[in-house]
Amino acid sequence: MSIGESVDQNPDYENHAIQSAVMDALITTICGAISDTSIILTSEEDHKEQQGKIDDLKNMIQHVSDLTEKVKNLNQQIYKSKDIF
Repeated sequence: MSIGESVDQNPDYENHAIQSAVMDALITTICGAISDTSIILTSEEDHKEQQGKIDDLKNMIQHVSDLTEKVKNLNQQIYKSKDIF
């Protein structure tokens, strides 16, 4: 750049400014994509964790149901045995 040439008239400065703007936009876009991906992954992990808890609850409900059935059977056996005596 010569002494009389202004910054606005320098093609190298304009190219550099354009390249900087493009790089800034690219970096901003990449950061946004990383942020969005992080949010999605966190959401998926939360969903998997919640699904695991739901599965655990279903298993507990089934276990309680099985135990309830066994208790009913034992009660029936006890009452039958009392009738014998």
